[in-house]
Amino acid sequence: MASCRPNLDDGYATPAAMVFGLALAMAASAMVTRSVSLLQLAKGDLSRTQVEYALSGAQLQSAATIVRTGQDGPFHWTSSTDLGFVDIVVERETDKLGLNAASGLSPGLLARFGVADAGALQTRLAAAATTADAVDVAGLDAAPLWRVCGARLVSSFGEQIRYAYVPDAAPVAGAKPAWWRIGEVWRIRVATAAGWRDDRIVRFTGNASHPIAVVARWFSRGEGDGGRCEDLLQAAAAG
Repeated sequence: MASCRPNLDDGYATPAAMVFGLALAMAASAMVTRSVSLLQLAKGDLSRTQVEYALSGAQLQSAATIVRTGQDGPFHWTSSTDLGFVDIVVERETDKLGLNAASGLSPGLLARFGVADAGALQTRLAAAATTADAVDVAGLDAAPLWRVCGARLVSSFGEQIRYAYVPDAAPVAGAKPAWWRIGEVWRIRVATAAGWRDDRIVRFTGNASHPIAVVARWFSRGEGDGGRCEDLLQAAAAG
């Protein structure tokens, strides 16, 4: 005869089922979290790619502007892009201090750039002068003003022993190249209001379809210069 005792588990989860269900919920939560993280990373990569593409276009436009002007520079202007207005600095590298000369910059001047340990930076500049590669001058010290303005004063391709300050100008571009600047090495830095910066050392080729060859490139995001380099460059020229 069958027992009439009720099944106490009827309508309720057993402890084992509760544990199993909890494990499934935790696994599902982890999968959702991972999916959200991957989606955020993908969006971030897409955003960066869009920024890089737009700034690359601005780089080429800047190079085209420079070959159509008869001015010597340095140049500083703004231009409209898909990212809004970007800030552009273009300057000839040979007009800057070489690394060896820069290693002799005074501690007082380097302090104006925010450098806390002038001796350490002088040592790094002297060591960088021994390499044949283009050096990321901005990366030789962590001081924000040096990272923004150091590359305006010093270059691996610099040929000057003493820096001569020349005010920035907006380029006046003609319809056709004034000259092709063949073999000249220039720095083109394009920055957005959001702090994205595409900084390139380029060599002009004289080829209309490929006017510049990229020697070195540093893509970063940080604080914009906001025109603060002018006083520092004048101080460097004054010694």
